Amino acid sequence: MDQQSTFFSSIFLTFITISIFEFVTPSSSATTETYTNYIKTSCNYTTYPSVCTTSLLPYALAIKSTPLRLVKQSLSATLKSASTTRTIILKLVKAKNITKGDAAVLKDCIGDIQDSIGEIKDSLKAISSLKSSKDKKFVLSNAQTWTSAAITDEYSCTDGLSDEEISPVVMKKIMTSMVSIARLSSNALYFINHLNI
Repeated sequence: MDQQSTFFSSIFLTFITISIFEFVTPSSSATTETYTNYIKTSCNYTTYPSVCTTSLLPYALAIKSTPLRLVKQSLSATLKSASTTRTIILKLVKAKNITKGDAAVLKDCIGDIQDSIGEIKDSLKAISSLKSSKDKKFVLSNAQTWTSAAITDEYSCTDGLSDEEISPVVMKKIMTSMVSIARLSSNALYFINHLNI
């Protein structure tokens, strides 16, 4: 075989190899689109779709198209938000210009948010053990109960705001943070309730 034939044969083989590789291996952009579409579609059924997509889309590659991973990440997003809110409330408590009324409300809210964090952690732990559990229905029921309890505690904080005279600034910060957590929790509970086991 002459040099020219060898050259063209090499080109042809390279072309075939690349073509086969592209055919067998889906492009990463197409895969990512599949995962993001899964999250968007799933979130459309929740009570707060926009909150759902905003909190979960950054984790599309980790969630993939797996319902259990969707639940875990949804609970993780709730936990992260609750931890951030606890930090915000603790900073408000330590503020020099805090009034007694504000301090009392914030103290109650810290208790509520601590309870909520504990319950979300328990729920996440239960969901994480679901695959290996012999009694999946019992474990799932526990996750539902703990997430529901977390929502109750989150709204206990906001309900307490109407019973006290507090400053508008403190009121706005607490309301914004707690409502955000409650919505994330509500979406997580929806996914737990619709998890097929």
